[in-house]
Amino acid sequence: LSRVLTEEEIEKKNRFFKVADAERFALGKYFLRKILAEQLNAYPKNIRFSLSESSKPYLPDIHFNISHSGDYVVIAISKKNVGIDVELIKDHFDHELLAEVCFTSNERKLITNLEDFYTFWTRKEAILKASGEGLIDDLHDIECIGQNVQRQENNYLLKSYLMDDKHLLSLAYDESAKDLQFWNLGAD
Repeated sequence: LSRVLTEEEIEKKNRFFKVADAERFALGKYFLRKILAEQLNAYPKNIRFSLSESSKPYLPDIHFNISHSGDYVVIAISKKNVGIDVELIKDHFDHELLAEVCFTSNERKLITNLEDFYTFWTRKEAILKASGEGLIDDLHDIECIGQNVQRQENNYLLKSYLMDDKHLLSLAYDESAKDLQFWNLGAD
Protein backbone atom coordinates (compact mmCIF):
# COMPACT_ATOMS: atom_id res chain seq x y z
CA LEU A 1 0.00 0.00 0.00
CA SER A 2 2.81 2.42 0.77
CA ARG A 3 3.85 2.41 -2.90
CA VAL A 4 0.39 3.51 -4.05
CA LEU A 5 -1.35 5.39 -1.21
CA THR A 6 -0.25 8.81 0.03
CA GLU A 7 0.91 9.30 3.61
CA GLU A 8 -2.36 11.13 4.36
CA GLU A 9 -4.39 8.16 3.09
CA ILE A 10 -2.35 5.72 5.17
CA GLU A 11 -2.79 7.94 8.24
CA LYS A 12 -6.56 8.04 7.63
CA LYS A 13 -6.63 4.26 7.26
CA ASN A 14 -4.87 3.93 10.62
CA ARG A 15 -7.51 6.09 12.35
CA PHE A 16 -10.35 3.63 11.68
CA PHE A 17 -11.54 1.80 14.79
CA LYS A 18 -12.49 -1.40 12.98
CA VAL A 19 -9.85 -3.30 11.03
CA ALA A 20 -12.37 -4.32 8.34
CA ASP A 21 -13.33 -0.67 7.74
CA ALA A 22 -9.67 0.32 7.48
CA GLU A 23 -9.03 -2.47 4.99
CA ARG A 24 -12.02 -1.53 2.81
CA PHE A 25 -10.95 2.14 2.84
CA ALA A 26 -7.37 1.23 1.86
CA LEU A 27 -8.49 -1.19 -0.87
CA GLY A 28 -10.82 1.41 -2.34
CA LYS A 29 -8.08 4.04 -2.49
CA TYR A 30 -5.56 1.49 -3.78
CA PHE A 31 -7.72 0.33 -6.69
CA LEU A 32 -8.95 3.85 -7.47
CA ARG A 33 -5.36 5.08 -7.76
CA LYS A 34 -4.33 2.06 -9.86
CA ILE A 35 -7.26 2.49 -12.27
CA LEU A 36 -6.81 6.25 -12.56
CA ALA A 37 -3.07 5.82 -13.08
CA GLU A 38 -3.80 3.70 -16.16
CA GLN A 39 -6.24 6.33 -17.45
CA LEU A 40 -3.78 9.17 -16.85
CA ASN A 41 -0.57 7.31 -17.68
CA ALA A 42 0.78 8.36 -14.29
CA TYR A 43 2.29 6.79 -11.20
CA PRO A 44 -0.59 6.05 -8.74
CA LYS A 45 0.98 7.78 -5.74
CA ASN A 46 1.62 10.95 -7.76
CA ILE A 47 -2.04 11.58 -8.56
CA ARG A 48 -3.21 14.70 -6.73
CA PHE A 49 -6.89 15.23 -6.19
CA SER A 50 -8.56 18.61 -5.97
CA LEU A 51 -11.48 19.13 -3.62
CA SER A 52 -14.84 20.61 -4.56
CA GLU A 53 -16.64 23.10 -2.31
CA SER A 54 -18.31 20.16 -0.58
CA SER A 55 -14.91 18.40 -0.16
CA LYS A 56 -15.54 15.81 -2.88
CA PRO A 57 -12.23 14.79 -4.48
CA TYR A 58 -12.01 15.19 -8.24
CA LEU A 59 -9.67 15.35 -11.21
CA PRO A 60 -10.11 17.49 -14.31
CA ASP A 61 -12.25 15.59 -16.88
CA ILE A 62 -12.53 12.44 -14.73
CA HIS A 63 -15.34 11.89 -12.25
CA PHE A 64 -15.19 9.01 -9.78
CA ASN A 65 -16.79 7.71 -6.65
CA ILE A 66 -16.09 4.92 -4.14
CA SER A 67 -18.36 3.04 -1.76
CA HIS A 68 -17.76 0.09 0.53
CA SER A 69 -19.91 -2.03 2.75
CA GLY A 70 -19.81 -5.61 3.95
CA ASP A 71 -17.75 -7.70 1.55
CA TYR A 72 -17.57 -5.13 -1.26
CA VAL A 73 -15.59 -2.13 -2.37
CA VAL A 74 -17.09 -0.55 -5.51
CA ILE A 75 -15.73 2.20 -7.74
CA ALA A 76 -17.43 4.21 -10.48
CA ILE A 77 -15.42 6.24 -13.01
CA SER A 78 -16.85 8.42 -15.77
CA LYS A 79 -16.19 11.48 -17.89
CA LYS A 80 -19.43 12.86 -16.42
CA ASN A 81 -20.88 13.11 -12.90
CA VAL A 82 -21.22 9.71 -11.26
CA GLY A 83 -22.16 8.36 -7.85
CA ILE A 84 -22.20 4.84 -6.47
CA ASP A 85 -23.38 3.27 -3.24
CA VAL A 86 -23.29 -0.29 -1.97
CA GLU A 87 -24.95 -1.40 1.25
CA LEU A 88 -24.95 -4.59 3.25
CA ILE A 89 -28.57 -5.62 3.70
CA LYS A 90 -29.04 -6.01 7.43
CA ASP A 91 -31.71 -8.63 8.15
CA HIS A 92 -32.91 -7.34 11.49
CA PHE A 93 -33.14 -3.66 10.74
CA ASP A 94 -36.19 -1.59 11.63
CA HIS A 95 -36.29 0.34 8.37
CA GLU A 96 -39.81 1.73 8.82
CA LEU A 97 -38.81 4.59 11.14
CA LEU A 98 -35.96 5.68 8.85
CA ALA A 99 -38.19 5.38 5.78
CA GLU A 100 -40.75 7.67 7.44
CA VAL A 101 -38.14 10.42 7.77
CA CYS A 102 -36.07 9.89 4.61
CA PHE A 103 -38.43 8.65 1.91
CA THR A 104 -41.31 10.19 0.00
CA SER A 105 -44.82 8.89 0.58
CA ASN A 106 -44.72 7.30 -2.90
CA GLU A 107 -41.49 5.47 -2.05
CA ARG A 108 -42.87 4.27 1.29
CA LYS A 109 -45.91 2.80 -0.48
CA LEU A 110 -43.59 0.71 -2.68
CA ILE A 111 -41.49 -0.73 0.15
CA THR A 112 -42.56 -4.31 0.74
CA ASN A 113 -39.25 -5.75 1.95
CA LEU A 114 -35.69 -4.82 2.94
CA GLU A 115 -34.47 -5.03 -0.65
CA ASP A 116 -36.91 -2.27 -1.64
CA PHE A 117 -35.76 -0.13 1.28
CA TYR A 118 -32.09 -0.54 0.38
CA THR A 119 -32.79 0.15 -3.30
CA PHE A 120 -34.23 3.57 -2.47
CA TRP A 121 -31.56 4.25 0.15
CA THR A 122 -28.63 3.44 -2.15
CA ARG A 123 -30.19 5.41 -5.01
CA LYS A 124 -30.49 8.50 -2.82
CA GLU A 125 -26.88 8.19 -1.68
CA ALA A 126 -25.66 7.61 -5.25
CA ILE A 127 -27.53 10.70 -6.49
CA LEU A 128 -26.10 12.88 -3.73
CA LYS A 129 -22.61 11.58 -4.40
CA ALA A 130 -22.97 12.23 -8.14
CA SER A 131 -24.17 15.78 -7.50
CA GLY A 132 -21.32 16.34 -5.04
CA GLU A 133 -23.64 17.21 -2.17
CA GLY A 134 -22.96 14.33 0.16
CA LEU A 135 -25.59 13.17 2.66
CA ILE A 136 -28.20 15.85 3.42
CA ASP A 137 -30.99 16.20 5.96
CA ASP A 138 -33.82 16.42 3.42
CA LEU A 139 -33.60 13.00 1.79
CA HIS A 140 -37.39 12.95 1.46
CA ASP A 141 -37.02 15.73 -1.15
CA ILE A 142 -35.44 13.27 -3.59
CA GLU A 143 -37.82 10.76 -5.14
CA CYS A 144 -35.98 7.96 -6.88
CA ILE A 145 -38.70 5.58 -8.01
CA GLY A 146 -38.09 6.02 -11.73
CA GLN A 147 -35.01 5.42 -13.83
CA ASN A 148 -33.94 9.06 -13.82
CA VAL A 149 -33.85 11.95 -11.37
CA GLN A 150 -33.09 15.63 -11.80
CA ARG A 151 -30.79 17.11 -9.18
CA GLN A 152 -29.02 20.46 -9.25
CA GLU A 153 -29.84 21.05 -12.92
CA ASN A 154 -28.45 17.65 -13.96
CA ASN A 155 -30.36 14.58 -15.08
CA TYR A 156 -29.14 11.31 -13.63
CA LEU A 157 -29.95 7.80 -14.74
CA LEU A 158 -30.33 5.25 -11.98
CA LYS A 159 -29.43 1.56 -12.01
CA SER A 160 -29.70 -0.79 -9.05
CA TYR A 161 -28.31 -4.29 -8.73
CA LEU A 162 -28.59 -7.03 -6.16
CA MET A 163 -24.95 -8.12 -6.06
CA ASP A 164 -25.67 -11.19 -3.96
CA ASP A 165 -28.27 -12.03 -1.33
CA LYS A 166 -26.75 -9.55 1.16
CA HIS A 167 -25.50 -6.55 -0.89
CA LEU A 168 -27.32 -4.00 -3.01
CA LEU A 169 -25.62 -1.48 -5.30
CA SER A 170 -27.01 1.63 -6.97
CA LEU A 171 -25.38 3.82 -9.56
CA ALA A 172 -26.37 7.38 -10.54
CA TYR A 173 -24.73 8.78 -13.65
CA ASP A 174 -25.13 11.69 -16.00
CA GLU A 175 -27.70 10.83 -18.66
CA SER A 176 -25.27 11.83 -21.43
CA ALA A 177 -22.82 9.06 -20.45
CA LYS A 178 -22.76 6.50 -23.26
CA ASP A 179 -21.75 3.03 -22.12
CA LEU A 180 -21.49 1.35 -18.76
CA GLN A 181 -18.80 -1.24 -18.23
CA PHE A 182 -18.40 -3.46 -15.20
CA TRP A 183 -15.37 -5.30 -13.89
CA ASN A 184 -15.23 -7.69 -10.97
CA LEU A 185 -11.67 -7.59 -9.71
CA GLY A 186 -12.48 -9.91 -6.84
CA ALA A 187 -13.88 -12.73 -8.98
CA ASP A 188 -12.41 -16.17 -8.44
